[in-house]
Amino acid sequence: MPPARRSTGADRRTVATSSGTPLNPILRLRTAPVVGLRRVLVALALVSQCAATPARPAAMIPGSPIRPKDFSLVKKDGYYHIFYILNSASLQPGQTETSFGHAISSDLYHWTQLDPVLQVDSTLWDNTHVWAPSIVFRDSLYYMFYAGVTTSSAYDGTQRIGLAVSSDLMTWNRMDAPVYAGTQVPWAWADSTNSLPAFRDPFVMPDPANPGSWLMYFMSSYGPDTAATVVGVARSSGDFTSWQDAGPLLITWRNYSFNQSTESPHVFRHGGLWYLFVTTGSSQPLSFYTSPDPVGPLGDWIYRGRLRNMLDVDTSPWFASEYLRDGIDDLFAYVNGDRIEVRQIQWGSGWTFALLQPPFFHVVDLDWTKPVATAGDTLGLFVQSANSYAGPPQLVYGVVDSLGNETPVPSDSIGLPAAPELPADTTTIWFTARRWPAVSDSDTVTVTRLHVHTADSTAFSAMLTIRAKPLPPFQYGEDTTSATIPGPPLEDPIQRLIKKLFFRALGGTPISDGPAVAIGLPDPWPVSVDLYDVTGRRVRNLAMRTLPAGVSVLPWDGRDASGAPVGRGIYFARLRVGGLTRTLHLLLLRR
Repeated sequence: MPPARRSTGADRRTVATSSGTPLNPILRLRTAPVVGLRRVLVALALVSQCAATPARPAAMIPGSPIRPKDFSLVKKDGYYHIFYILNSASLQPGQTETSFGHAISSDLYHWTQLDPVLQVDSTLWDNTHVWAPSIVFRDSLYYMFYAGVTTSSAYDGTQRIGLAVSSDLMTWNRMDAPVYAGTQVPWAWADSTNSLPAFRDPFVMPDPANPGSWLMYFMSSYGPDTAATVVGVARSSGDFTSWQDAGPLLITWRNYSFNQSTESPHVFRHGGLWYLFVTTGSSQPLSFYTSPDPVGPLGDWIYRGRLRNMLDVDTSPWFASEYLRDGIDDLFAYVNGDRIEVRQIQWGSGWTFALLQPPFFHVVDLDWTKPVATAGDTLGLFVQSANSYAGPPQLVYGVVDSLGNETPVPSDSIGLPAAPELPADTTTIWFTARRWPAVSDSDTVTVTRLHVHTADSTAFSAMLTIRAKPLPPFQYGEDTTSATIPGPPLEDPIQRLIKKLFFRALGGTPISDGPAVAIGLPDPWPVSVDLYDVTGRRVRNLAMRTLPAGVSVLPWDGRDASGAPVGRGIYFARLRVGGLTRTLHLLLLRR
């Protein structure tokens, strides 16, 4: 967790490849048939906006006077979350870095700041500072490892590793005591009466060699060379409160890293190699190593040098990097002055790579309008996206047998598009359910279990079960030699509802500056709309009455059933009408 670095005064808008070619972020507008005046106007407005202002990179910018430092990047339910050291340039060093900033995004380009989390507690061991969060997901919960600093008389200025837990990434509860300290590490310089020793910057991941076990990387002052810091490793058999020393990674000592200070480690794997990134005190801070073993001895590691040398671009303001596997893509993020920038890794030959702007278009959620259907039913595939005008999505369909084996399915064989047009950020694609492979109506046994995901595997639907259509009962003595030609059948009200119903999230309306839902009905129907938080707790009912045909807008003022304001974050609106259920995300930005 390095000290705050000076601003270069320039708003960096490009990233370079290893060849030095600058890569400007590009908003990709596709050529498509005109599907409505509104879409044309939106596209023109975007072109005008892009022409008037420089295209911004994929970056989380908290805004002055906040300057982010060490952070963790997580993805949940289609949304990216960044938790970062919240450093305020307007406060004295002893008064800032007392909580973690929290920002979310659906596309990596547009970020919303939420309430800070994990404020220091004057009654607990981390009463002065919290630093360097590292988040892992395990057994349906999120665990945050972080460095805490205390000013208690016995440990004045001491840095130790703590643990907090959350079910929704919004509310975090810490443990009352640290889970790892320098005094537990024989080779570390750890003196509780001296505030100079460093012990911080945890990074936690599963142990690839021992399923069920975990590894923690951290930085510490080095006992044999107290003027230097190195990266150390600890192991846990599965108990996050019990860690055992696994020794220092000597490749990070200054005799091999060529720098006195080594901190902010993170590790990831690609192509059979493990990459260890660290931040040093040099003029080009980010350096990295590779090894076939993430905890291998000194001889297994190869020092690859400064990141600047491979990218051939000035990385002097870059530090505290992180990695996230996003579907089939690899994301690399780092602090750059007053922001955290996110890039997509483009792998080259050997161990090299380049950094590109990530795609502007993102699919946030895929779902079916109902989980079980009968062949011949009309139902829909719900697609929630960010920046739909920059699509379309590339969708991959598959059927799953009783043993869990998946077989790819051509999209046209099930009546769904491989690259659907998206006229809005929330779109329902209607189709007629059919079984695959195609079977005769007399087959009443074969069931198709269908699911869909994006080609980049960043969004998956639940399973859709398609059953056989029941055969009409045979009537004994029925005359089948002649038949009356019926007139046009009257459309069933449920079928009309299925075809015409829409349910959309609105960020703001003329009747409310908060979130709202829009419901479109072909006929008057009794409806119920309930709001839930990310834990599944029912927050409030927005409507339980008959709504007229046409569009109805139901605003939400950000309050629960008792009238009390709720916290900012992600909520779910669930619509029930005519035996159908629809669910979508709502983002509450203010209270």
